[in-house]
Amino acid sequence: MPDPQILLARAPSPAAGFVRPTLALEIEDIALAKLRVHGPDADGRFASITGNAPPPLRRQVVQNDLTFVWLAPGEWLICGGEEAVAAWLAQSDLRDDEAALALDITHGRTAFVLTGSDARDVLAAHCPLDLWDKSFRVDDVARSLLGDTTMVIARLADLDGAPRFRIVVDQSMAAYAARVLARG
Repeated sequence: MPDPQILLARAPSPAAGFVRPTLALEIEDIALAKLRVHGPDADGRFASITGNAPPPLRRQVVQNDLTFVWLAPGEWLICGGEEAVAAWLAQSDLRDDEAALALDITHGRTAFVLTGSDARDVLAAHCPLDLWDKSFRVDDVARSLLGDTTMVIARLADLDGAPRFRIVVDQSMAAYAARVLARG
């Protein structure tokens, strides 16, 4: 039987990134995990599992080397370096927990960072969200459409006065998402 680690190796599309004077799209080399907690006190369970308070609704928070992203009630995305995410998953060990599940989803998703003065305009052409400063502040997050696929989008700190966004899509749709954003 083939080694499953070989089958799951990340292989970014060669057409996945570009750099222009007012817009850049780069694959972000991060690991991703998902935490799902069932029950009436999901936020309390999040705190007991992670040792930290959960991020507020539709926000992300950085805690040590990890970013915790609110996705839905009782559901969070964990982003960070491969070693940090792997260590967090090992430490959280929820194998015998019937109300919580933590999974490494790195190999099923692709994360991009879209940066530049034209980033909002390009996203506005393919996404129904209002991504201007007053509506979508730094560390705000949302699930939305990107053309004909879905994404998780997070506003990152600006770079040289230009907005930055982390966009996470299903790996099978990464090349499509990159083409959509490249067309502008």
